[in-house]
Order: sequence, then C-alpha cells, then structure tokens
Amino acid sequence: MSALSREPKVILAPLSLYRHILRVHRCMPAAMRAMGDDYVKSEFRRHKDIDNPVQIMGFLSQWQDYLVTLEEQTAPKMDIKDSIANDPFVRSFNVPEGGWGKKLDEQRWDKLSDEQIGQLYELKNELEKSLGEKMNNKKN
Repeated sequence: MSALSREPKVILAPLSLYRHILRVHRCMPAAMRAMGDDYVKSEFRRHKDIDNPVQIMGFLSQWQDYLVTLEEQTAPKMDIKDSIANDPFVRSFNVPEGGWGKKLDEQRWDKLSDEQIGQLYELKNELEKSLGEKMNNKKN
C-alpha cells in the first residue's frame, strides 16, 4: 500500500466543489453541460439543509469523485501542443476514449435505493430522447 493511499482524502468545501464542477462542465459538449449544470444545481440545492455529518461527507465525497473523473476526461489532449487545446470550447469536442462518465460497479449499484434507480432510469430515457432527436436532425 502506497503512502498516498493511506492519507485521508481531502474534501473540498461545498461551495468550492460546486463552482469547480460547473467550471469543468464548460469543457463538455453543450447539451451535456446544460443537463449536467441543471442536475448539479438541483442536487446541491436539495442537500443544502442536511445536517447529518455522514450524509454530508458521503454527498461531498461522491461529487468530488465525479469531479475527478470529469477532470480526467476533459483534460487537454497531450498530443496537441497548441494553446488552443486548453480552450474549454475546443476541449468540449474531445470525446474520451471510453466515453463520458464511468460505469457503476456492482457494490454501488446494490446500494442504490429504488428512488435512485428510478432517477437513473429517467436520466437514461432523457438521454436517449435527446440523442434520438439529434440523430433525427442529422439525417434531415
């Protein structure tokens, strides 16, 4: 076990984390950014009055993991040395090798409540609907 893995994870303050996520969203495709911004804003609003420390740490920890994933996926391409590669608009056209986001592992999937599974299903349907409209517009 390395020294880094034994160190406790430093969690960003809620407002700082919130702002950082919205900043990283600027490097995503426009439709994903809009949906992501709306979702982040609603989740942070929904959880702003929680006073259970365990829930707060879990919430912040999960959002920080999301931030780390997005930062990795929206990082400028290393093969492009030009300063334009750092432009968020240009980076929004870079699709990560494995696609956006990451798959839920079995342990996390099993911990989801029925309500959370329902939210994921609704999100999936909205994405399919949005992508379907885009695909239809491209054909015309």
